[in-house]
Amino acid sequence: MSPETRMVADHREQDTAEREALRRRLAALPPERRAALRRSLLGGRDKRTWPLSTGQERLWFLQRFDPDDCAYHITWPVRLRGPIDETGLAAAFTTIAARHEVLRTRFVLDGDLPAQVVDEPREVRLDRLDPACSAVEPAIAAYAGRPFDLAAAPAWRAGLLRLAADEAVLCIVLHHIVVDSWSLDVLMRELGECYRAHREGRPPRLEDLPTQYRDHAVTERRRAEEDRDHLGYWVERLAGAPPLDLPLDRPRPARWTGRGAKIGVAVPDAEVARLELLARAHRATLFMALLAAWQVTLSAAAGQDDFCVGVPVAGRDRPELAPLIGYFSTTLVARADLSGDPTFGELLRRTRISTLKALAHAGTSLDRILGGLRLPRDLSRPPLCQAMFNLTHNLPTGDLLRTELGDLTVELCPPPDLGRARVEVSLDVYRWPEGIGGWLEYATDLFDAATAHRLADTFARVVTRAGGDADLRLSELGAADPKFRS
Repeated sequence: MSPETRMVADHREQDTAEREALRRRLAALPPERRAALRRSLLGGRDKRTWPLSTGQERLWFLQRFDPDDCAYHITWPVRLRGPIDETGLAAAFTTIAARHEVLRTRFVLDGDLPAQVVDEPREVRLDRLDPACSAVEPAIAAYAGRPFDLAAAPAWRAGLLRLAADEAVLCIVLHHIVVDSWSLDVLMRELGECYRAHREGRPPRLEDLPTQYRDHAVTERRRAEEDRDHLGYWVERLAGAPPLDLPLDRPRPARWTGRGAKIGVAVPDAEVARLELLARAHRATLFMALLAAWQVTLSAAAGQDDFCVGVPVAGRDRPELAPLIGYFSTTLVARADLSGDPTFGELLRRTRISTLKALAHAGTSLDRILGGLRLPRDLSRPPLCQAMFNLTHNLPTGDLLRTELGDLTVELCPPPDLGRARVEVSLDVYRWPEGIGGWLEYATDLFDAATAHRLADTFARVVTRAGGDADLRLSELGAADPKFRS
């Protein structure tokens, strides 16, 4: 090796060693120092924009379509009892928002496209709910229904309704664009630790986050651009799927308004347990059996054996996403196949196979699917999925359902009915010791409450009869209600 070549090699080794040492030094800096260094390197420019995830983009467009729509507001009210420290609560939310960039994010137009802007951490202040209200529920509903300006401020808020010196309702309202159901458990866990730490005069014990939501959005966009998100499977699977045409109580408006209401749904434990045993015998899950029962219910009402049902899934397919607050959930599209008047056991087999295939091809956003299908535009109804089904399961709830917050006791309050519906009919249920509970949400432009009750009753009847005899054919399940044809 010549002296000149040796000199170049030595310089390269020295440069590599210096870069590695610099990386180690940067990694050892506290997060706030790293952020300050980044701002100085960017010349003080704090307003760098980031792309939205495809799911966020859909919610952004929906909000632009109707800025006053609160259908995608997620509300979590809890009643607190004890020596309530408002300063401590505000400090806890301040810490959480500093940790999770998505809670400091605004959504703006960058040229012709929506983009995320992450603001610097700042103090969070609790809103004061109107103490003059005669009842808690109207006060919560009014606070939850207040629209968000996604471009002007972060898409969440928290308020306190004082009921007595040692009693109050804490109401947390978040737009779906920054949160999902999984995130609520993360939020309540960190709220508990940060509030307890403030009361005890110590720093909160929280592990550093492995990533931030905007990084997930960038990765998801790149996967879509590289065509690595299974779009081809979904376009082939859903091509030609007809809309679900349930019999309406009044003419369909020319434009979807999202006005809605909800009613309770309940199935006793004995009936649910029988269906659960039947599902296991067919190597299926309770979720698959309940989805099949909901498909039977919709088929009986609409007289169709082919339609689509949307199913929310968590969308957190990597372990580093588990501790994050953000909108990761996506919608799987379950295309029903009830052709040939099968037995319920046969329908359960079909549902099991289609569900497993759908999960194997999860990760494609509903917007990507709609774009790939090139469906005709119809402003009068939600596209592709006019019905939804959700069994709340496999989600962390240990902190969401907590009964203490530091030295306070916590009691859950029922979320308010904001009079909105995301699709024409949606069944949202959970399994608990008493059986199946939940609610059926419906579009009030299309259906009367009596029709919603008939759907709920039919679903309960299908669960009961199918669980008792898997060999009953769909026509024998007694699901058909002549009143649907009135």
